[in-house]
Amino acid sequence: MAGLIVALIAAGTLAFGAVYPWAFMPLFGAAALIGAIGLLRRSPTPRVRRVGWALLAVCVAIALQLAPAPRDLLAALSPRAPGLLGAFSLTFAGDAAAWVPLTLNPASTRIALLAAGALALFLIGISGHLTGHRLRNVPRALAIFAVPLALFGILSREYLVNSNLIYGFWRPQQGGGDMFGPFVNRNHFAGWMLMATCLLVGALFGQIERTLRSHAHKSGRQRRFDWLSSAEANGIVLMTASVFVMVISLFWTLSRSAITGFAVASVAFAWLAFRREKLGAPRRAAGLAAIAAVALTGVAWRGPARLLQNFQDDRNLLSRFDAWRDGWQVVVNFPLTGTGLNTYSDAMLFFQTRNREFHLAQAHNDYLQLLAEGGLLVAVPAVVALGLFARAVQRNLRLARDEARGYWIRVGATVGLLAVGVQEVFEFSLQMPANALLFCTLAAVALSPAHAEPARYGRTSRDTIEFSETEPSGPLS
Repeated sequence: MAGLIVALIAAGTLAFGAVYPWAFMPLFGAAALIGAIGLLRRSPTPRVRRVGWALLAVCVAIALQLAPAPRDLLAALSPRAPGLLGAFSLTFAGDAAAWVPLTLNPASTRIALLAAGALALFLIGISGHLTGHRLRNVPRALAIFAVPLALFGILSREYLVNSNLIYGFWRPQQGGGDMFGPFVNRNHFAGWMLMATCLLVGALFGQIERTLRSHAHKSGRQRRFDWLSSAEANGIVLMTASVFVMVISLFWTLSRSAITGFAVASVAFAWLAFRREKLGAPRRAAGLAAIAAVALTGVAWRGPARLLQNFQDDRNLLSRFDAWRDGWQVVVNFPLTGTGLNTYSDAMLFFQTRNREFHLAQAHNDYLQLLAEGGLLVAVPAVVALGLFARAVQRNLRLARDEARGYWIRVGATVGLLAVGVQEVFEFSLQMPANALLFCTLAAVALSPAHAEPARYGRTSRDTIEFSETEPSGPLS
């Protein structure tokens, strides 16, 4: 299961983040198929089912934006909509009696509905299967792909960016100049790497805690000798090296939003390590030092002066403030139903008054864009789904607190979601289908059943055994 999931993520990532229809349509289809098979094979827990119903409500709200409505009702719900649609659609302007949907562009909103439904099905369907060794295999498999991707990203930034060609032959349809690895935009690569890095940091903490537990009964010298000659030590070294390479690539992007997200993630990991009683005071201090070392390595490799100069440049930030002002005008004019999911680019044909040197197809703030496109119709069920998800993850982490690797892998996934959520204040990384798929994978990991609730929901004894922390480990375990 883990290998299949990571293979799908890798395929979408290497296909330029799956931003083109020939890439995202198969990606969404495969994700939906995997999720459907997962649901057929195992029913989710009640908490996950509640999240699933909330996500279904979000999809229903998006579908309502596509439902034809009389013009009088449309005018009552969105007073600006008739005039805007009359300027945007010849069909609307020519037939006064025709019923029309709430969205400006039904074709774009249908794509958004397809994506939301497929990814929701994927998230709910795989969450129940990520238990025991399957859960531990996710960061292992992801590391095998993410490390070469990080190295390729650094090399492409240094040697290919001036050619405006991805892979040395592909010219992006909307121009280049800011590409990084297989992504057209360095911020999108940084968002992908931010999520993956947090998951691997969690896995690394889990490996370290499990090793400390398994050798706690031995004397100091014997414990160190046995550990240095074990596969566990090899796995920790490899995972540590993977994290360092990925952090360096993240800082190499010079993405201020992603670096800020990583700083928030570092604080979250430090806080959770400090609260983790099973580590003990000296080991908690060592964990905090390790987090600091990872962050300082990224800073040192990219250069403190270069990073400081990049953060002091406020031109992009000011242009984002201008973009948010224009986006807020969409919210003010379409507060209830929005303009239709995936129609922000169309709305900006009428509402963009700033940054005139280029067309703003995105708000550079996904929360604002969701409110502008979805209105309260979509935003309210989305907030409810987020609240149910956060509550389910919180309880899941409490149930997993007696585990070592399982607990920390779920923590890594949760922190990764938080970190990319910080980035989304300034960017739109999750609008990249490959990034959205990785986001849903982390969400499924965070929701994966903990061993403290073994057979209440119809699991077999074999499923319960899978939660054991005594399974022999390989090099990346």
